[in-house]
Amino acid sequence: MEFLLLLLSLALFSDAMVMDEKVKSGVELDTASAVCVYDAHYKDHTKYWCRGYFRDSCNIIAFTPNSTNRVALKDTGNQLIITVSCLAKEDTGWYWCGIQRDLARDDMDFTQLIVTDNREDRANGFSSDPSGNRTRSCRASKAVQKAEGSRMSILIICILITSLGIIFIISHLSRGRRSQRNREVTGKSISRNPQASQGPSMVSIPL
Repeated sequence: MEFLLLLLSLALFSDAMVMDEKVKSGVELDTASAVCVYDAHYKDHTKYWCRGYFRDSCNIIAFTPNSTNRVALKDTGNQLIITVSCLAKEDTGWYWCGIQRDLARDDMDFTQLIVTDNREDRANGFSSDPSGNRTRSCRASKAVQKAEGSRMSILIICILITSLGIIFIISHLSRGRRSQRNREVTGKSISRNPQASQGPSMVSIPL
């Protein structure tokens, strides 16, 4: 019994997820990777990648097996490999890889990512991508995202204009119907009292 309790406590409170490096550096428009090693016992558990200084309040970016436009997650069964592409200076910060656990607090480990300006590297004679293919790819990806955002904005504006047009037409038709109904009611009231619209009749009195 004591042996089972010991195993349970080890499973609940041991470090199940370990980050390969506590500090990582990257260059703008380049790619950064992180490897989180975990106990194979958790191979079927959901893993995730999140950003934030505090583990309990970090913003989850992606869960396995899903990925985003720039963040790819690969679960090998004992490692979670995270790849972040098209780095920007805004990506500098603290990140966590984690394992969702049912009977205990999620196990997590962190790393700090520091992204530098690629112009500094070119000035120092260093280039992570001499051919420039990755730079062009990232710029093309950003251009596509901007174009998609512009199309979405145009679509929203068109929907709003169309909605306002429909509301205006319905309002105009409603006013026309009310006006026609009022004219019909007025006409019926006049037809029921024809003498009310006529002047007093002249009666001739013989002298």
